[in-house]
Amino acid sequence: MKIVILNTLYHPYRIGGAEVSVQLLAEGLVDQGHEVSMISLHEASERRVDQLHGVTLYRLPLRNLYWPFSGPHGRPLRLLWHLLDIYNPLARRDVSRLLRKIQPDLLHTNNLAGFSVAVWDAAHALGIPVIHTSRDYYLIHPNCTLYTGNRNQDPDSLSCRLFSLIKKWRSRRVQQYVSISDHVHALHRRLGYFPMAPAEVIYNSINQPPPAPRPSRITGGVTLGFIGRIEPAKGVETALQICRRLGPGYRLCIAGRGDSDYVARLQSTYAGLDLAWLGHVSPEEFFPGIDILLVPSQWAEPLGRVVLEAGSHGVPVVGSDAGGIPEIINAGQTGYACPAGDIDAFVAAVQRLAAGDQDQLREQCLAWAAEFSSDRITARYIRAYQRLHTDQTEPLSTTQTTI
Repeated sequence: MKIVILNTLYHPYRIGGAEVSVQLLAEGLVDQGHEVSMISLHEASERRVDQLHGVTLYRLPLRNLYWPFSGPHGRPLRLLWHLLDIYNPLARRDVSRLLRKIQPDLLHTNNLAGFSVAVWDAAHALGIPVIHTSRDYYLIHPNCTLYTGNRNQDPDSLSCRLFSLIKKWRSRRVQQYVSISDHVHALHRRLGYFPMAPAEVIYNSINQPPPAPRPSRITGGVTLGFIGRIEPAKGVETALQICRRLGPGYRLCIAGRGDSDYVARLQSTYAGLDLAWLGHVSPEEFFPGIDILLVPSQWAEPLGRVVLEAGSHGVPVVGSDAGGIPEIINAGQTGYACPAGDIDAFVAAVQRLAAGDQDQLREQCLAWAAEFSSDRITARYIRAYQRLHTDQTEPLSTTQTTI
């Protein structure tokens, strides 16, 4: 098949796990013999075409007020940016021109910030069927996280309803709907998205690193890990409080970056603990040095890719039971899910894992992670594409433009 995948960003740009997941899928499709084109945005003012690992990359200029991934902007300007992003006719025009050129069998949309749902109408006008994967909460609120002011937002709030009205209406253009967790699927369905589309859950994929020996615990101590952006939403303070409650014999390695003032305050407040502030390190460097990963997120993460990455390195996880995180923890086998912010529950779960058979835990984690291999997830998307391609009706006229 000739497949076009659309996502806000693509390698080398990376904000979160979505970019990794989309790249693994695109390259996995190429490995299976499909012709794959990728449409994404970049900072330049001109269109650029590249090739990477067999994928044709079309990088389009952003048709909005500013590039949103480089530095803060004032509240009025941000609001105007998001209003323009509800339905962006200029982005629709750019994507329509590319789709006319490529003439794909289908369009697979993912993160849409910067493009807007207008791209669904671009495909519909050309008779190209659309499959959409929800990887965040962009369709519900422009912050994409449903988390602000250190609290989770109500998806039924007035601001969510106003920002999502047109997006929900245009979701009728999507013929096949995929979400990356049951949590994301249930939320979008409850709110009325994609009423015309059959739906399924396809979790994110991960690369399986080659088996590597793990260092033995030194003097019986346990090394906990936290990896991600150092900010309240990720629950880093919960991780620090867990380490403090556990006491001697437990060490916490923290990998990631955050606001410098916030990080300095944390370092001062928790100076008496056995901590290692690692800054930015790759998962390949990080996971071999820890025994248990903490994922104490305060916000309802759509999935929590880091949980799967830990498993692929044989590392069990204690995570929050918010969002999609508990769906990818095999309770008692690869870790535990605890109520967000419940220090006692996290401590008890860590102690249970630390007292268990470490070799058995490692094997269970590796076996669980294999269920999310790139080959398996790619195969599920191919089946979804084939159903969509088989079920599509006669193409519409290439001049039809319905809004």
